[in-house]
This record gives sequence, structure tokens and C-alpha cells, in this order.
Amino acid sequence: MFRKAKNKAENTDITEMMPKKEKTPMDKEKKKKIRRRVIAGVLAALVVAFFVRNSLMAKNTAPMVAAVAAETGDVEQILSTGGTVKSDETRTYFAPVSVEVGEVNVSTGDTVKKGDVILTFDEKALSEEKLEAEYKMASNEGGYESSVHKNNEYIADLSEANRNLSVLEQQIADNKNLLKEINKKIEDKKAGWSYNGAALQASILEQQKMIEDEKQRMEERHAWEAEQQIDSDDREKKEKDEAAKAQIAYDEEVLLNLQEQAQYNAYEEQNNKEIRELQRQAKDVEELIASYEEYKSEMKSQKASSESGVLDAGGKAKLEADTALEKLTNQEKLDAIAKVENGLKADFGGVVTELEAIAGQPPTESGKLVTIESTEKVYVRLNVSKYDLEKIAEGQKADIEIAGKTYEGTVSKIDGMATKNDSGAMVVGVDVRIDNPDENIFLGVEAKVYVHMAKVEGVVTVPLEVINSDREGDFVYVEENGVVAKRRITAGIASDSVSEVKEGLAAGENVIMANGMEFEEGMAVTTMPMQ
Repeated sequence: MFRKAKNKAENTDITEMMPKKEKTPMDKEKKKKIRRRVIAGVLAALVVAFFVRNSLMAKNTAPMVAAVAAETGDVEQILSTGGTVKSDETRTYFAPVSVEVGEVNVSTGDTVKKGDVILTFDEKALSEEKLEAEYKMASNEGGYESSVHKNNEYIADLSEANRNLSVLEQQIADNKNLLKEINKKIEDKKAGWSYNGAALQASILEQQKMIEDEKQRMEERHAWEAEQQIDSDDREKKEKDEAAKAQIAYDEEVLLNLQEQAQYNAYEEQNNKEIRELQRQAKDVEELIASYEEYKSEMKSQKASSESGVLDAGGKAKLEADTALEKLTNQEKLDAIAKVENGLKADFGGVVTELEAIAGQPPTESGKLVTIESTEKVYVRLNVSKYDLEKIAEGQKADIEIAGKTYEGTVSKIDGMATKNDSGAMVVGVDVRIDNPDENIFLGVEAKVYVHMAKVEGVVTVPLEVINSDREGDFVYVEENGVVAKRRITAGIASDSVSEVKEGLAAGENVIMANGMEFEEGMAVTTMPMQ
């Protein structure tokens, strides 16, 4: 006979406390397909129930059950989801000079090709800016003068500072090495006391545990004796109590001794004479190093002021730096003007997403003119739940549908951090690069993406609805020689309708469609094949 699963009230046992498997949410299409199969299964179950009822009425007639044969086939796991088309390359163009914009050849939303002239600058104003930069460069280079004035006092101070700094560096290094050796001795001695302290603490804990165990054993024996109604004056009972108490007293005395040793060790760790003497020596060395460092600082200040005095007399270094900086600034300006003399050109094909340039007016305060997002390098941005995250990986291929056209794609990036979507669920961003973009792609539109996550070929497959689960894992009911057998299986990847069976089932075996019913192993059944 078969029976329905017990209700919740009858089924409250340890299995309710065990962790349940998390199930991956399915998209709407997959849910519709499975819903249709479930409805078909329910109808089949009603038919079977009718035949079962009639068959049970007939004496010695095995009940009829629906069954499907395990098949050999292919299974592909595909993630079906939606995303937004985005550009993988964005470029914002800024004005190289603050001159009026001439003509603006684009508007927001326009598409441009690589090399297209986006806008031009006023030719007269641009020419004047170029001429000014050239004059400044010529003036800067022609005005370069170098004069060096010697100052005997500064030279003497500089010589003294250099000589003393060399000696001080060596003295500081030697004393730092000495301090390091003293501190190492202090650390070693402290480590020894610390090690002893840790060992004593471990022994104390072990002794305490031993005493607790002995007391617990004595209490358990007393409880047993009380249960057995053993007389308190029983000689053997008294002897056991005395022996146990004596052992506990001895162990407590050992524990007290260990605790005293630990206290002594803690005191020595903080007040050991050798450690304190070493610490005093370390302090003396530190003070000596500090005095050397202070004198070194004075010598460095003397050296700096001496060098500054010599350089101020000549002004050579400052003049060289100022000249180089001015030349660099003007050259950068001339290079920037040269790039836009024939107009500002697009570096790649794309879409104008921002436009701040206005014909006949100078650039904005920020200097921003126009922003172009590439349509040559594009991707679809997806949000993947934790259920699908473990199955998706960089390099997986995908099919992408945009405005009725299909493109090829590749998973190119998986974010390392989850975020909350509009519904408050945690999701991880995934980028799917479009491998073959064309002029029909529009940025910001929705795209349907099918990621090919895994595929196996020539494997044993069964419909999803025949697989059952309990706390021990997945299983199916099979018909063997006219009787029911419960077969443990190892399921693999699944599509929206079938699952791979890695172990436990062979192609051709009759798998019973349980439809929410439980079967007893060994019960006789008559299978009704389902298509």
C-alpha cells in the first residue's frame, strides 16, 4: 500500500532541526514550464488514483502507478536573466585653452565614428593663445641667467656639518644595534617566564578538570547507589567514598601548589632583577641615542641653512627649476592647441552622452566639453543572486538578445562584493561582454541574456519531478520486477525540465512518478508508462 506524507503536527522530529538545502530561484519561463509539467503530473496522478482505487477493489490485484524510463541524453544548465547595456569605455573631453567654441557638430544622443570632428574653436582666439605661449617660452629661455656667489661662512658651516653628520650617523647606528641586543635579551627572559606561566596555567586547568571529573564520578556513584538502595553504612561504599575523598584532597593540594607556583612566576615576570637591570641599560642607551639624534638634527639644520645660503647667493637651482617648469607648462599648452587646431576629434566610435560646449561661448568653469561612451566596447550589466553565483564564472559564453537581434557574449567580470537591489535582496553584479557589437546596439536598453553555465552530454537523465529528497539526500522510486525499490541517487546539473543522474540509476530503468505519495519498498505495483 502507499500513503500520503504525514501532516506537520505528526512529523515534528529531529529532521526539522537539520539544515535544509537552499534552492535556486527560477526565472518566469522556467517556472511556467515546470508548472505545466506539474499540472500534467497531477492529472496523471488523478487518473492513476482512479485505476488504483478500482484495482484495489479487485482481490490480489497490484496497484497501478505512473512511471517514466530514465533516458540517455544531454543536459545544459542556462541562466536566463535580464540586464542593461552599458559602455565599457568612456571619454570626457576638456578644453585645452579657455577660448570661444566655434561650431558644435553633435547633440546629446548622436552617434559618432572614430575621427569625426565633434566641435571646433574660434580660429583667431586659438591663434592668439598659441602665439602667447610661444612668446612666454622664448622669454623664459632667453631670460635664464646663472650667477654663483661664494660665501666663506656658509662653506665653512657646510663643511663642518657634513663632517659631523658622518660621525653621528655611525654612533647612532652602533648604539641602535646595542639597544637591539639588550631588548632581545629582555624579550628572551620575559618569554621564558611567560612560557613557564603558560605551562603552569595549562597544568592548573588540567588539575581542575581532573578534580571536577573525580567529584562528578563520586556523585554519579552516589546516585547509582541511591538508585540501588545500598545502605549508607555499607563497608564497601564507605571505602570507596574514603578513597575518592582522599584522592580529591590530594589533587586539590597539588592544584594549590601549582597555583602558588603560578603566582610566583607572575611576580618574577614583572619584577625579575636581571630584566630590570637590562631595562635600565636600555633606557641609558635610548637617552644617548636621543642626544645624538638631537645633535644630528642641529647639524642637518646647519647644513640646510648653509646650502640655502650658497644657493640663494647664486639662485642657480631655483632659476633652473622655474625655467624648466615654465617651459613644460608652455609646451603642454602648445601641444594641446596643436591637437585641436583642426577641431576636436572622436578617439573612437560611440554615443554623445553629455554635451556642455555651446557655440560662440567659452568652456564652462570645469572646462568640460563633451562625453562620449563607446559602442565598440559594450557589455550587459546583470545582477545575480547567491543561488546562481556559485555556477557562473568568467569566460562562460552567453547569448544576448537586444531589440530582436541576437549577439554573442562572454562573462568578463564578477564583482567581489554584493549589493542590495530595489527589492532589498543581496545580489552580485556581473558583466557580460558583447563580442560582436554593431551599429544596432543602443546604450541603456534592456537585454535578455542566456548564460551557458554548464553542459553534459550522453548522461542518464530523468524529469525533475520524479526526484525526491529527504535528510539523507536525493532518491527516486523505481520498479524492479514488479515491486517498488527506493534508490539513492547523486544528481548533477539540471535544465528547466530534466536533471542529470551521476550515480544510482541506469538508462532504461522505470522511475515511478510519486506525485507527492510515499511508497513502501517491496510493495507490488503495475507501472503505466508516461510519455
